[in-house]
Amino acid sequence: MKSGYRSKWTLPSLMLAMSLALAACGGSGGGKQETAEPPAPAPGSGDAGAQKQELPPYTIKMFVPGVPQKDQQLVNDEISKYLKDKINVTLDMQVIDWGSWQEKMQLKYATNEPFDLTYTANWDNWTSKVESGVLLPLDDLMAQYAKEAVAQLDPKVLEGIKFEGKTYGFPTNKEFAGSKGIMVRKDLVDKYKFDLSTVKKPEDLEPFFEVIKKNEPGMIPFLSGKDVGLNIALQEGLFVSAGSSAKNLGAMDRYTPELKVIDVYSDPRYMDILKLSRKWYLAGYINQDAPTLSDFAGAYRSGKVFAYSESLKPGKDAEVSQATGFPWVQIEMTKPIVTTSSTLGAMLSISRTSKDPARVMMFLNLLHTDKKLVNMIAFGIEGKHYVKVSDNVIDYPPGVTSQTSGYALGAAYMFGNQFNNYLWANEDPQKWEKFRQFNNSAENAKGLGFIFNPEKVKNEISAYNNKVAEYLPGLITGSVDPEQYMPKMVSELKAAGMDKINAEVQRQLDEWAAKNGKK
Repeated sequence: MKSGYRSKWTLPSLMLAMSLALAACGGSGGGKQETAEPPAPAPGSGDAGAQKQELPPYTIKMFVPGVPQKDQQLVNDEISKYLKDKINVTLDMQVIDWGSWQEKMQLKYATNEPFDLTYTANWDNWTSKVESGVLLPLDDLMAQYAKEAVAQLDPKVLEGIKFEGKTYGFPTNKEFAGSKGIMVRKDLVDKYKFDLSTVKKPEDLEPFFEVIKKNEPGMIPFLSGKDVGLNIALQEGLFVSAGSSAKNLGAMDRYTPELKVIDVYSDPRYMDILKLSRKWYLAGYINQDAPTLSDFAGAYRSGKVFAYSESLKPGKDAEVSQATGFPWVQIEMTKPIVTTSSTLGAMLSISRTSKDPARVMMFLNLLHTDKKLVNMIAFGIEGKHYVKVSDNVIDYPPGVTSQTSGYALGAAYMFGNQFNNYLWANEDPQKWEKFRQFNNSAENAKGLGFIFNPEKVKNEISAYNNKVAEYLPGLITGSVDPEQYMPKMVSELKAAGMDKINAEVQRQLDEWAAKNGKK
């Protein structure tokens, strides 16, 4: 799960810096680079069937968010040895901590820093990056250098991630459905004999929270952060996002058939979530620093948290247990659904500043088709960071844990084809089959495939986001009274252009529906 954070850069300043940087290197200034073409591939890399010895050496610089790893260079070196005889590539993968990810990447785009690959997702201002021309369109590269990888992906997903007919991110092949819920520490559940079968709604957790508060000094009953609160576990059960590059805008009621954008803030169900958060905060169940907490991942890995909101899938609890070294169990609060946002949830995009996009696409193809490579980048070096229990099952070496390992990235969902990943010894042997069932059985959201273009309201979105950053952390964490502060926030959001943004989402949604034969 991504940690909460807020960038110091506003969207207009970022866009201006991007425009100046792109103009300096021959770009057209602001807006998407419609005619920009990828730089010419290095000699020998223009032919997908080229002999490997014809490929000159190339270093792929790659940025991903996460918890920086002590042995990252060792893993990079090992992967580079393996890739030398494949595509003559050296991998320079750098992990940027969640709390500074957005700000550091914005600076790289704005200064036109040369690099090749970056993790991208819908939540990370993805459409703004596309509009700014900092990401390359990938369709031609995929057709020429990644046919094998493309063949593994669901055509529905490949179509759903296109922005105005073009592909700007290569998706991880994983679960594309999503549900939301709450993760709780299993050792404490067992210690106090909590009956999780009684939990049908969040309020049912309150007796457990009270026990933890009284008997576990220093333990946070329910962790929240500036961008992560109870709302994460519940909103998707009520609202479906059509996307708007702004939190809580462009949303539709999940339980009505119409493609109609609604005002989430005026919906009493949203106010109920905020009131419950307020109740928990006043009861001492939520950490007092919640509205300013940015390192959410670090907090729930600390061993001082009983429960927190999480995006769920089959075996998510086992994944988190493996990554943190503490046992967790998941409680589903919403039913699985496939949305445009979930299909855009984990991609690798090629930077406009890449010197050899063709070679980078060869690397992406290998990530999806080469089992050894994807497991090296996900889990590290065999014998040092993991040992094989069987052909497809791994565990930590004797005396090593996730907390002492030099490489426990816990981010396999970011890379290639997850169905080629090894399973940890604590994971369900049927995990990948359950992933497939999860994808196939989930509800398809209305508006699946619609991607909003923010260009016409980008100034309003920037002003809106600034006001949201001022008010929403306090509201979702319960540190302020929603009945007092919600009206103030809504008044300022309307002044910033909230209604205009929603109207533009509705206009584009109507056009998309008409074009695609939707009701």
